[in-house]
Amino acid sequence: YDSDVLEPWGQRIGKTDPVLMKWIAEGNDPAKVVVREAHQRGIDVFYSFRINDIHDSFESCAEEFPTYKAEHPEWMIGEGQPYGYPTALKFDIPEVRAIKLAVINELFEKWDFDGVEIDFMRGVPYFTPGTEPQNAHILTEFLREVRQDLDQRGEERGRRIELAVRVDEALDICHLDGFDVESWIKEGLLDILVVGAGAGDISVEEFKELAAGTSVRIYACLEAYGSVGRYRPRSEEVRRALALNYWYQGADGIYTFNWFPHSPGRAYEASLLKEIGDPNAMAGKPLVFPAECHLTHLVRDYPHNWAHGVLPAELTEGQTVVVPIMVGEDLVAAAQQHPLSRLELRVECDNLAAGDSLAIALNGEGLLWQKRENGVITVALTPDQVRQGGNHVSLRLARHAPQTEGVVTVNILEIHVVYQ
Repeated sequence: YDSDVLEPWGQRIGKTDPVLMKWIAEGNDPAKVVVREAHQRGIDVFYSFRINDIHDSFESCAEEFPTYKAEHPEWMIGEGQPYGYPTALKFDIPEVRAIKLAVINELFEKWDFDGVEIDFMRGVPYFTPGTEPQNAHILTEFLREVRQDLDQRGEERGRRIELAVRVDEALDICHLDGFDVESWIKEGLLDILVVGAGAGDISVEEFKELAAGTSVRIYACLEAYGSVGRYRPRSEEVRRALALNYWYQGADGIYTFNWFPHSPGRAYEASLLKEIGDPNAMAGKPLVFPAECHLTHLVRDYPHNWAHGVLPAELTEGQTVVVPIMVGEDLVAAAQQHPLSRLELRVECDNLAAGDSLAIALNGEGLLWQKRENGVITVALTPDQVRQGGNHVSLRLARHAPQTEGVVTVNILEIHVVYQ
């Protein structure tokens, strides 16, 4: 967009986008157009600020690397860190925070945005890795300055300018990243708190309790991509189920990330956008409730996330693993309105031999299973066996066949719901 604070992408290396520059020259600055068109349709429009984006760490994104980083390499965390990317900025440096504040201030000087979202999940770390908790007060003070500037601008406009912030999926993870969410809410710095960075298991209830008695709305981030290949991207059945989980926990809204309905094979996302905002719109449609998996890649991007996932889990003889799984649908009530065609638990394992004995229980009730095909165990369930809310599946390798190669590993656990 036509900024007086930030240089156009590619200017430093002489590779600006000619189409963008033509639009701006013709008076079609993208920021102006988006705000105008949104308001004509009665839609509030926020500027989403990836406040510490690191795509400029990659050679393929060289045009994104700004002059101020080239001139001040000491402002970045640099190479050789245990996590994070070398071009991530250090927010304990006043000049870094000043640039970010200037970007936000310009948004409301030049355009009629209704709010700004500070996306803290693009990306961590904000300080030298390992020092985030002790520097949390710096980000809190930064948000105080942002709130003060927005309030002043709002008084001039005669309406409040809202501040949204996106953080991790659980409070303990927020603390590791230096996000003192408790103080942000207590001090009234936020209007919207978006929680989640990709994990499906989001502690919405935890944040709702924190915001109780305030006007802060809690939105759950429904990311298109999960932690393992099975969920990259997540199917429409999984996304419906996750949305129901968030509504069940009391979310005030759903926030989407990495949805590309215009891309080949992703057209279904457009129809999903019309469903996930209302549990009633998902009634009677197929659902897949997944147990959370560990993050097995992108640890550099998300050093503290997906910490509550149990899977994949290795089983030795006599060992029991308990896997939590949330089901946001009241299946007993739903089945009365929409008869079930199929309700089943699916467990995907590696190296489970014919002579092995795997005991499975749901919420303490032993389950009988006989069907296993291509490493997938399928167990038929009845609606009364599945609680709305938290459930737990216990898996015990009672016997492991001798001389079996490989360790028995439980990779995926899901509850599938198909209505007639």
